[in-house]
Amino acid sequence: MKKIVFVVLLIASLFTLMGCNQDSGKHEFTGLSDFSYTIGDLKPEWRFGVEVTDIEDGDITRSITVDDSAVIWDTPGTYPVIFTSRDRDGNKTHITVNIVVMLSSEEELNVYYINDTHGAIEENGNQLGLSAIGNLVMDEKEENPDSTIFIGGGDLLQGNVLSNYYQGASMIHALNTMGLDAFVLGNHEFDWGLDVVTTYFNPASSDLKATYPLLGANIFRKDTMERPDHVDAYTIIEKGDLKIGVIGLMGYGIESSIATARVQNYMFDEPHTWAAFYAEHLRVNEDVDLVLAVVHDNSSYTNQQIAQLTGNQRVDAIFNGHSHSRYTQTISRDGIDIPVIQSKANGEYLGKVTFTMNQGEITGATATNLHPTQSSLSPSDHITKDLRLAGSNASVSEVINEYKLAIQDLLSEVIIYSGNAYGRNDLSYFMAKLIRMSVGADLGIHNFGGTRSDLDQNEAITVATLYEIFPFDNKVKYVYLSGSDIKDYANSGDAISYKDGLSLESLHDDVYYKVATNDYVFDKVDNPFIYGVDPVDTGLLIRDLLETVLREQAKTYPSFKTDQPIVITPVSWTYNKEEDYI
Repeated sequence: MKKIVFVVLLIASLFTLMGCNQDSGKHEFTGLSDFSYTIGDLKPEWRFGVEVTDIEDGDITRSITVDDSAVIWDTPGTYPVIFTSRDRDGNKTHITVNIVVMLSSEEELNVYYINDTHGAIEENGNQLGLSAIGNLVMDEKEENPDSTIFIGGGDLLQGNVLSNYYQGASMIHALNTMGLDAFVLGNHEFDWGLDVVTTYFNPASSDLKATYPLLGANIFRKDTMERPDHVDAYTIIEKGDLKIGVIGLMGYGIESSIATARVQNYMFDEPHTWAAFYAEHLRVNEDVDLVLAVVHDNSSYTNQQIAQLTGNQRVDAIFNGHSHSRYTQTISRDGIDIPVIQSKANGEYLGKVTFTMNQGEITGATATNLHPTQSSLSPSDHITKDLRLAGSNASVSEVINEYKLAIQDLLSEVIIYSGNAYGRNDLSYFMAKLIRMSVGADLGIHNFGGTRSDLDQNEAITVATLYEIFPFDNKVKYVYLSGSDIKDYANSGDAISYKDGLSLESLHDDVYYKVATNDYVFDKVDNPFIYGVDPVDTGLLIRDLLETVLREQAKTYPSFKTDQPIVITPVSWTYNKEEDYI
């Protein structure tokens, strides 16, 4: 939104005498000159420096009155201001001056931001939903098209049945409607295989196409050391007279957060190195006015390194993701301090960074997280209430409803109700037990990070609920490991379930045991599973395994409880034996 400046031109040549008495020609005004007024300053003191004299009475400056009632201060235009003088005999002289009100060169740029939405398309508890977020963003884009940007900081697609069922197409479509300007890759964009996501950005694809670029400046294929197809390092967004460069970056070392099979062909280089490289390119070769770095990570080291870049490598704001945190910070440096923001996850907040610009130069920057009902309790909170986030946008809702209709049964059919409240740790141990029982293993293992939600008492469990708890398409794998290898791994921190009569203490070092886990844990090169004997990929999704157990419990019990008998038909699916994992 442009800031208004009132430039007041007092043009002596336009003075006119109006309604004068018999000695009106004897009043002489001096000191009228051009001056300007900026909104937010004190109103102009019209009589400052202005004097009026009369041939008979001398100085009558104190008699001056000013009528500026015709000036409309927030609308550009030319308006009259009337100066009136009076001598001791009551004679008046009126002088009308034209006041020109103009727009200033100072303007604002607002960058709206989401990260780690994880497919949270619909409103659900604390999750605002895309229709509500679109209600605000699209309103801003319509009202202030030259000062509004909307970007996403990674992990946007994976995690909810309404997105996962369509492998992100529903989310891509909704973000098209919302006018997203840039999509930065996160680690969970690799969960289905990166080629699934990049298909939406392939101009040659006949399927749904994203209307915004996919960014990952420091992501490279190991075989070519080039970025993957249809992944760009940056994008340039033009708003009015401004050119804004957005650099997308993956956090350093985040390969470990991705299933090995999905990321083994890629590497993520140092993000601040590529932030510096492309910031300089954008300023020198593309003549941009601002550079934004969107880093799917919350590393304070990376943020500090980027914030201290200077000269043509300078970055003007940092947008974070990955840790599902909510914060706004500033990092001190010469000139304008750099704002840093992360906006929690699952669409619970909408981030906003505002730049004040003057002739292409940044004069100020602020950051806040927007919410429909909350506002800051203290200055450090930086939460701003915006009621538009409590509304909805008809166009976005129409897109969402189109995808919902096709999978309505998955969203609404209640499999069973939860008899107790179960936290994520409880459900992780239960999944470890199911994984063990599904293949008749001695041990079952599941990582706590693979369980993403909990269950409330009496909560209706649908297929959509299962996607929220176990959103990743992890499969059951098993292998034979020696007791000594298992003991070495047992302190890893994962949930472990032992068959009856077996415990960590009862394992024999030189005896081999059947160990089952999910493929995320299994495939990691630092874990012992890929080096074990006779590895097998069952192809069974752990989410489907849980659904089968719940449907069996529903035949006998009024509600689901983890201590009720578990019915699993021992492996009837086809094994995919893996001869060589390395």
